[in-house]
Amino acid sequence: MAEAATVDYRLANERALVRFVAGALRALGVEAPDAAIVADVLVAADLRGIEAHGVARLVSQDVRRLRDGVMVAKPVVAVVRETPTSIVLDAGNGLGYPVAKRAMERVIEKSREAGTAFGAVRNANHFGIAGYYAMLALEHDMIGIASTNAVRHAPPTFGREIVLGANPLAFAIPAQHEPPFVLDFATTIGIDGVPAPLGGFGIESGGHKGYGLGLLVDILCGVLSGGAFGTQLPGPDDPPQPGKISHFFGAIRIDGFRDAAQFKADMDVELRTFKDSRTSAGHDRVYVAGEIEDEKARFNREHGVPVRGAVWTGLERLAAELGLPFDLA
Repeated sequence: MAEAATVDYRLANERALVRFVAGALRALGVEAPDAAIVADVLVAADLRGIEAHGVARLVSQDVRRLRDGVMVAKPVVAVVRETPTSIVLDAGNGLGYPVAKRAMERVIEKSREAGTAFGAVRNANHFGIAGYYAMLALEHDMIGIASTNAVRHAPPTFGREIVLGANPLAFAIPAQHEPPFVLDFATTIGIDGVPAPLGGFGIESGGHKGYGLGLLVDILCGVLSGGAFGTQLPGPDDPPQPGKISHFFGAIRIDGFRDAAQFKADMDVELRTFKDSRTSAGHDRVYVAGEIEDEKARFNREHGVPVRGAVWTGLERLAAELGLPFDLA
């Protein structure tokens, strides 16, 4: 029996990796504040062990799209509509990460005044991990919500046409001493390498629920913002298309419902109820959402951010092309 191939990883210093990513983007014409946000989001994904949305995307997606002119390095971002409890931004076909962070920050500001607020972004691009933006609300004693529609790659329940994206949903809820509850999940899965709604193709395992969640995300992100939705989004075999992605954000001020400190203390009790429950055979621990990622981030901050060898080589090649120093130690 052949042994499983081991994956080659190199360890990068977090600050050095952020500095390099930001520098590469600045060399490609991205404004310094935007480049810093992109770098922070990408490295945050690698810290949390979500490498598919980490620095691997810099070369494979972001740099290529900027160079090809599919995405704008210096977009004109505009407020489309705004009320005391809502905001809609047009990203101008720029990188999704900076406009997404700023939209969530505006939503948090509005929630601070109104108690609850929501926002949306249209004409954007990929924004990384949804949990990053939901977690921005935690330090403000708020519950954060973030989602995005995406390139189509799966059929709906009982369907055969590719109309559904991964369309992730993220919720971040603070606790007192326990790590925050951070639920960040795609609404699609892969069955034998074939994308399907969360729960599968049929209804036997709840595939209709995953389909409904994915469609809900597309409605909140695309339809509500006035952006692209449904079959207006590119499919898996389509060439990159400018500004087709939309995002949705929310923030809920906890003290609009009850004392925030008491809520967070009760969150500790709630989370420990699950973590302290009896395990099934062959398992020695019960986790809650976000706990594994939190532990990975703590470990990687201390020991180094793991970067796949192939990704490392791509970053090194990019540094040479842009005339940048390459030292991630």
